[in-house]
Amino acid sequence: NGRTGVMPAWGEVIGEDGVKNVSAYVRGELAGLPLNDAETFDLEHGKQVFAQTCVACHGPDGTGMAALGSPDLTSPGGWIYGQSLTQIQQTVRYGRTGVMPPQKEFLGEDKVHLLAAYVYGLSNDAN
Repeated sequence: NGRTGVMPAWGEVIGEDGVKNVSAYVRGELAGLPLNDAETFDLEHGKQVFAQTCVACHGPDGTGMAALGSPDLTSPGGWIYGQSLTQIQQTVRYGRTGVMPPQKEFLGEDKVHLLAAYVYGLSNDAN
């Protein structure tokens, strides 16, 4: 419902899903916050999307495949294009020319968010 005099309520403007997405984004950028049941559920869905979409190049555990040149997503030092949640979402959405296909049209925006949150958690403390 917002905070009087500080922050307006956004629920009517961006809808419940929009509020959830903004909240997930803010939480994703702030390390160390505990996950609630809904967020844990979303991470499990993100893991499923990863298994269906990314395993062929990044491996089942996200450690990458040297023969393909795919980065180790579990190592903070293994990232090529940045590891913030926003950068991961951009890479998933639009791909990287010549090395990773865009996934936005295939997955849709909801699955892009779920996948990015899961991938972010591979090299960042999810709790």
